[in-house]
Amino acid sequence: MKLTKVGAIAGIAVIALSACGGGNAAKGTVKIAIDLPLQGSELAASQPIINGVKLALKDAGGKAGGYTVELPQAAIYDDAINGAHDPQTGAANATKIAGDEAIIGVVGPLNSSVGKAMIPITNEAGVLQCSPANTNPDLTKGDPAKQLRTKANNYIRVTTTDDVQGPAASQYLYDVLGKKAVYIIDDTETFGKGVADAFEADFKQRGGTVVKHDAAPKTTQDYVSIMTAAKGLNPDSIYFGGVTATGGARILLAAQQVGLGDVPYVGPDGINDGSGATQDSFLNLAGDAAKNAYSTLAGIGEFPGKADFDAAYLKEYGIAATGYAGLGYACTQVVLDAIGRAAATNPADNAALREAVRAAGTATDHTYKTILGDITFDANGDTSQRIVSIYSVKDADWSFLTQVDYK
Repeated sequence: MKLTKVGAIAGIAVIALSACGGGNAAKGTVKIAIDLPLQGSELAASQPIINGVKLALKDAGGKAGGYTVELPQAAIYDDAINGAHDPQTGAANATKIAGDEAIIGVVGPLNSSVGKAMIPITNEAGVLQCSPANTNPDLTKGDPAKQLRTKANNYIRVTTTDDVQGPAASQYLYDVLGKKAVYIIDDTETFGKGVADAFEADFKQRGGTVVKHDAAPKTTQDYVSIMTAAKGLNPDSIYFGGVTATGGARILLAAQQVGLGDVPYVGPDGINDGSGATQDSFLNLAGDAAKNAYSTLAGIGEFPGKADFDAAYLKEYGIAATGYAGLGYACTQVVLDAIGRAAATNPADNAALREAVRAAGTATDHTYKTILGDITFDANGDTSQRIVSIYSVKDADWSFLTQVDYK
């Protein structure tokens, strides 16, 4: 496994209406949907994605391939219960999406466990699904992925996977920060355990010591006793596998309380969910305890058009773009591109259009010109951009450090 610094990626791309196919003739109105957790601390990660989707639609003039493309408020689905994502709620949302023939694409979900519940339903219905944030490899690779699908693939993602994200964090902790003895704790969920396991395997391969790997579900009430025991093992660093809502900040606060506040605390994209001013984000909840925190983000953090995107986002929403805002924009560009190419086949009705969009969106021979740069998808639906960005904390915000490209 080789991780190297990534170079510049050629230019920002905005899909022109003429490139979407189907000419300018009005062909009717279709909808895209969004599925994300819209409650509690996870809203901090979801709102930038929603904003990115809306901005991409606006920049495209709400048109693709002669169709008017809408995102009604009713098509923005919440997959959370009691402040945290819930796979069964995601599955129920997927059933609603599948039942609305006017919906020909969906952006989401945020969490891999929700993706695992949704994919069998959207796949059966043939709805193109583009996730800006799912990273668990089992959604696309191997026998677990095969069990999610009964029909041709409908699922793509613009993030790379945790078998890349975990090792990128391991490389940075071991090679750059020079830490050799790590304590690992995960939230037991599809994403959290998967990325923690990938981190652990790579850290050991590099010669590092894992003093212990604990599993603590999001219902855990007492992290202090867990971290007290961890301190007795003398780790020089901590890796957390999960998201803010499943213990990210609470574990860090407990670590600080027992005297581990000065060791690096590293987490995946699940904790990169906004600044300290963002309500219920990791940095907001952790406060000063996050001074030694680092996070990864399973996507490109710096791209040539980022300054223009950030300026447009700030102008539109009055706040800075954070987390997966750019990837939400890119997913929407992909869906709009697929609609444009599907329109060129002159589908007879929405059912035929939905299938044409699915086929176009998952095609392996098409290059998407996105805000992130050029993207292709393989037969599994995984992106050709296998890039992970790394951040530290500066002035109560995530500060970009570097990005690596998996080779």
